[in-house]
Amino acid sequence: MVAATGPARYFFLRRIRGAHEEVSHWPPELKPLQLPDNQVTVAVLLYPEEGGWRAEMVNDEAALNGDLGGAFVLTRDTTLGATPDDRRIIADLALMGVRVALAGEKGPEFATHLVVRVLDGGGPGAPKRPIVVPIETLVLGQYTERGKRTVASAQLNLHLSASDLAQAPAYMPDEAIARYVDRTLNEVVPSQRQRHEIKPEVQGGRVNLYTDNRFPMELITTGEAAKGALEQTPGVVEVSDHMIYVELLQQQVSDALAAKGLGNLGVLCEHGLIVLSGVVKDNATRYQARDIALKVTGVKGVVNDLEIQPSPAAPPIEEPETAEMTSQVHLSS
Repeated sequence: MVAATGPARYFFLRRIRGAHEEVSHWPPELKPLQLPDNQVTVAVLLYPEEGGWRAEMVNDEAALNGDLGGAFVLTRDTTLGATPDDRRIIADLALMGVRVALAGEKGPEFATHLVVRVLDGGGPGAPKRPIVVPIETLVLGQYTERGKRTVASAQLNLHLSASDLAQAPAYMPDEAIARYVDRTLNEVVPSQRQRHEIKPEVQGGRVNLYTDNRFPMELITTGEAAKGALEQTPGVVEVSDHMIYVELLQQQVSDALAAKGLGNLGVLCEHGLIVLSGVVKDNATRYQARDIALKVTGVKGVVNDLEIQPSPAAPPIEEPETAEMTSQVHLSS
């Protein structure tokens, strides 16, 4: 699958104009000029590509009557079944929306998750609210050929177990998720100072974790504990760690120096300060090493203990007679 790590958002599906909406408060209210740029649309087209499902939204119902280029058409009328192994324990699911993310900082957008709700007959323990399930669970059951729109009537199934369904996060708006995230971090991070260093941001169900560049996180284990707890937090779809760790700065600086041919230098990290040691050929190289270390994100300062390599001893001054003899020998040759 494509690593769609860029900005994420939702395409919320609505009923066609004039149709009754049986789910209260759906589609969710959109707030203008607020990120992420969620959209309400009548359909989402999925194009199967080598790395995943490329997604495009359709705002005009009339556009669905044209050539769709072999896309899977997802609407509010799309019903997702279970794979044969799970059909007896999982009811059908109605499609409510598609979560998409950019493949990097620029397009195209790929579907990462589906927003679904369990229809009547889901049995005890089935979630009542719309839930978010990974697009990897989507499988093609069967389809009927209809000219250019070959896959328009495809039967789509989800390969989910009952436990997968129960553990899937409920769809929540980002502001609601953010409140749960703050509560989780306050409970799991051991000290107030460490908690203050973590700057969470929720966007499209994804929790991005940052630290202030001036105050990197001391221990990787603290970050791992925070991520593990957040993955179980209500509404969280995924967690992306962008935090700076003191434990990693030393290796990052060493790698940056090695890339410039200075891999022989000693590097230590103390509370975000980098201590450089060793011998370099001249003062210009000494300052170059310092500048390379300072450019590594999270480095607060550099203690430059690099020494300049002593110049080789000058050759002895020749006596006049020897110099004259050498000159003569050179001329004679």
